[in-house]
Amino acid sequence: MKKEDKSPEFEGAQNELNDAELQMLRSRAEELDDRSIIPPPERKKQNKLIKFAKNNTVATVVVSVLILALISSLILLAVYLGGGVNNDDYTFIYGEGVKAEEIKVKYEDTVINGVLYVDMNKLAEFAGLSVSGSEESMKYIGADDNYIKFTNELEYAVINTARITLPEGQTAIVGGGKCLVPYQVITKAVSGGILFKIDQSKNIVTIKRTTYTVDDVIYNEDVTFTSQNFEVAKTAVYEYDIDITQYLEYIAPEDPTPYLLLVNPSNTLSEDYIPENLSKIPPVYTAKGAEYELEECAYMALTAMLKEMYSELSQTRHAYVTSAYRSYARQNELFEGYVNDYLKSGMSREDAEAIVIKTSARPGTSEHQSGLCVDFMTVSMTSLDNSFEQSSAFEWLSDNAYKFGFILRYPADKSDIVAHSYESWHYRFVGREAATEMYLSDICLEEYLEIKPL
Repeated sequence: MKKEDKSPEFEGAQNELNDAELQMLRSRAEELDDRSIIPPPERKKQNKLIKFAKNNTVATVVVSVLILALISSLILLAVYLGGGVNNDDYTFIYGEGVKAEEIKVKYEDTVINGVLYVDMNKLAEFAGLSVSGSEESMKYIGADDNYIKFTNELEYAVINTARITLPEGQTAIVGGGKCLVPYQVITKAVSGGILFKIDQSKNIVTIKRTTYTVDDVIYNEDVTFTSQNFEVAKTAVYEYDIDITQYLEYIAPEDPTPYLLLVNPSNTLSEDYIPENLSKIPPVYTAKGAEYELEECAYMALTAMLKEMYSELSQTRHAYVTSAYRSYARQNELFEGYVNDYLKSGMSREDAEAIVIKTSARPGTSEHQSGLCVDFMTVSMTSLDNSFEQSSAFEWLSDNAYKFGFILRYPADKSDIVAHSYESWHYRFVGREAATEMYLSDICLEEYLEIKPL
C-alpha cells in the first residue's frame, strides 16, 4: 500500500489548485516511476500569457508597444485636462520698460469657454485707436481710416472692405460698453503697429507698439488691420463698366454727413424743409417720362448707377424711377387721401390711420421729403409692391447699389428697427463709405448711425 503524499506543494493553505486538480495530479504521480518528471503546478492566467508570449513574439512586442502608447496618451490627456492647465489669473502687460502697465485679470473673466479674450477697449486706449459703437457693435479705427468692427456673438467681423469669417466658437462679446475679442482673432487681424506675445506657462500676455526711428527720434508705427489671414465671406469691390470719373465726387462726397440724414417717426422734417440743389432726373430713367427731382449728389449718383445697370443688363430698362422728392404738402395729400378711403367705408379715423401708417408715412416722417431716395418699378409691375424683388434689377441692386452710395432702406429683417414695413423698391442715398459698411455688415441706417465714428 502506497503512502499518501502530504507534500506542501500540493496541499495546505498555500495551495491554489482545487480538489479535482489535486486528485488528477496525485493519480498521475502514482502512475509514474520517476516523480522528478512531474510538472510543477501552474497558475492558469500566468501560464497562458507566458505560452502566448513565447509562441507569438512579434505580436507580443506590438501589443506591448500599443499598451505603452495608450498609457502615455492617457497620462498626457490627464495632464492637459487636469494638472497641466494653468488656471492662474492672467497678466496683461501693455508697453515695456518703466512705462509698462500691468493689468491682472481673473482667469474666468478672460478665458471663456476655453477661448482667451482680449479687452479691445483697453487695447484701443493703449494703441491710440478711435472707438465708436453701440450696445452690441463696436468699431476700432486706426491709421488712414483702417478699421475693424465686431458685433456681439456674430460669426463674422468687418475689416476695411471685407467681411471675414471668424473661427468656430470665437465670436466677440460686446455689450455694456465692453468688447472682448478672441486673442487669436485680433493677433491675426493686426497687420502693423502692435506686437503680441504670450507665455502660456505663466499666463502672461505682452502687448507692445512697434516703432521706427528718424533722426534719432522714435515714432510709433501706424496701427493697421488686414483680412488676408481670414476666410473672406463678403468683399466690397469698386469696379465699374462705365467711366465713373465725372460722378465719383458725388458718389463718395468728401463730407458725407448731410447724406446720413435720418428721417423716421422719431426724427421728423419740418413743414418748410426743402432740400438744396434739387436736380431733375432725366426722363429716360423715369416712369413714362414723368418729372422727378433729387438732391444733386443723389441725382448724380443715381444717374451713374442706372447707366451702369443698363450697361450690364443688356441696355434694357430693367428698372425706372417712379417716385423721388416729395414735398411735405404732397405727402400730406397722399396720406390724407389713403385715410379718407377708409373713412368712407365707415372706419374710425384712428383705425384708418393705423392701417395707412403701415404703407404710407405721415407728413414730416417720409424720406421722400429729404430728396435722397427713389422708388423703382419694372415694366411688368402695375403698382409698387414686393414683386420687384423677383426682378433682375433687384438682384443687380443687391450686389451693386453700395458702389454708388445707395442702400435698401427698409430691409425685410429690419422692420422693427426702421419702424417701417419691407419695401424692396425703396433705395436711399447715403454716400459710398456708409453704403459699403452697411452692405458688408448687413445693417440698416439706424444701426449704422449708432456706430458711426464720432
